[in-house]
Amino acid sequence: MGNYPFTILDVAEILKLNVRRRQLTNIDVDCPFCGHKKGKMNINFAKNVFRCNYCNESGGMIDLYAKLYHISTYEAFNEICEILKCNKDISNYEKPIKQYKEIVSNLEQKEKADLDIRHRTYTALLSQLILTDYHKESLINRGLKNDQIVKYSYKSTPAFGFDRLVATLVSNEYELDGVPGFYTKKNNTYGINFNKKTTGILIPICSITGKIEGFQIRLDKAFDDRKYIWFSSSNHFRGTSVGGPAHFIGNPLSKTVYVTEGALKANIAHVLSGKTFIAVPGVNHYKSLENIFTQLKQTGTTDIVEAYDMDKYTNIHVEKACMNMICLANNFGFNVHRLKWNDKYKGIDDWLYSMKNK
Repeated sequence: MGNYPFTILDVAEILKLNVRRRQLTNIDVDCPFCGHKKGKMNINFAKNVFRCNYCNESGGMIDLYAKLYHISTYEAFNEICEILKCNKDISNYEKPIKQYKEIVSNLEQKEKADLDIRHRTYTALLSQLILTDYHKESLINRGLKNDQIVKYSYKSTPAFGFDRLVATLVSNEYELDGVPGFYTKKNNTYGINFNKKTTGILIPICSITGKIEGFQIRLDKAFDDRKYIWFSSSNHFRGTSVGGPAHFIGNPLSKTVYVTEGALKANIAHVLSGKTFIAVPGVNHYKSLENIFTQLKQTGTTDIVEAYDMDKYTNIHVEKACMNMICLANNFGFNVHRLKWNDKYKGIDDWLYSMKNK
């Protein structure tokens, strides 16, 4: 909280930001910087920070006001206080701050479990799930074969039987504390963050060693322009955030590695080309590459190929994200190349699939 007589929610109210989605610790709003109207900006009031997943604008609560009106943070602080008629003596605000902290403390979070624990639990979870014919056909239409679908462990999210899934894991002594997607319910039993409104294909996000870091869900029905969501429990008591890891597919000893967006896209591109791919969860999540870049540098990779979607040539925000990734790769000492293909095909997987079927 710091010594401020207001929170980021007060700032959002001043700016009259349009709220699209509400969670226990955060809200999604339309971004006032890039103008995206699908709730791409996340405002986290547990941490008093904001970030737009489209244009990548981010900062603290005073930054939100200062950047929008192009003034200093000092001026922003004073203007916010004036609008809210705040007495700048923080002692006058001890009670609401205390109440706010009590709300946040009720959302105790568990530290993320080690990769080995997560991989073991997630593998056991996958063994209890099936892949529906509908989802299987969808994956085949994207360019995958039956054996590849099995190899990459794609499964359908369940629409019911959640308690049974959890009970089976617990009875077999799998660790659920600190595993994203699991949390503690009011009756002190474990819960799993599946629900009927977010059904889709469960997509494993794998480390460079092939272990499962977490999952994304490719939704059957996109909402608010979102096709993918994380299997996470950060908005639940004693839940855990997945943290947005990058996905790796291919040979860790490859001299050349391609970087694209989306694990499913990377897997399809890998099977169609035989190349090694890293997938960021979103174009602006270039920092998720740091850990894998570090490992690749140690194993002898020399070249990184940027293979983001072709809208990088028409969308300034995607192009900016490309430049951030390229800058990061340069900082690691890699030779960086940019891949371009027929813009009739947006993603590298679409282009490779079209080439295969010629």
